[in-house]
Amino acid sequence: MTAQAVETVVAQLSHAGLNLSLAPAGGLAVAPSSHLTADLRALIRSSKALLIDWLTVANDAASHAPDPPVNPQDWKELAAAYHAHHFNCPTCIAAGRGSRYGQRCGAGMALWRAYCD
Repeated sequence: MTAQAVETVVAQLSHAGLNLSLAPAGGLAVAPSSHLTADLRALIRSSKALLIDWLTVANDAASHAPDPPVNPQDWKELAAAYHAHHFNCPTCIAAGRGSRYGQRCGAGMALWRAYCD
């Protein structure tokens, strides 16, 4: 499966209202489980290792997000810092779709709060 195919699977799962994340033990966590169908479960099982790899890379990229600017009044810098993180973090992308898709990650929430204040 190619990177593009993995992103297609991620998009399909996201469209179904599912939030993917890495489980603490290194596995894959999918929520909410009430949205899982037999077909979606089969899709996740068949691409589980690649999804874990994709999330690991995405989380590594998201953890290198820029720091918020020194001057909190500079909203353009705050927006750029938040967006640089958001578009590289699958957890924050899902959260951006609405509260039923989960919360932003810790770094994303800090950047979001700085941006919104």
